[in-house]
Amino acid sequence: MKTTLIVLVNLKEGVSPEDYEYWVRDSYAPVTKALPSVEGWRGYRVSGLLASDALPPHQYVVIVEVGDMEQLGRDVAGEDMQRLLSELHAFAEVTQLSSERFV
Repeated sequence: MKTTLIVLVNLKEGVSPEDYEYWVRDSYAPVTKALPSVEGWRGYRVSGLLASDALPPHQYVVIVEVGDMEQLGRDVAGEDMQRLLSELHAFAEVTQLSSERFV
């Protein structure tokens, strides 16, 4: 069964959205999208909460469609992905949710 990862992202203090978004577009997204286990990858900037003036709890959401979780484990164990994940955690606090579609 296909797994969807929902990744919630908040930038660390002092990290500009421009720097983070440039890094994602230029470095992280191209490599991640090319992984054999990744069938789809989409990043979103959160613009607000529907019908509310409150600040949203997260600044970015990333949706990753994974065809094979075991392969994903092998894919992210590589040197390039380990470096990129380390860079990601320097930019942001990340919460990763694993989900399966039921409807």
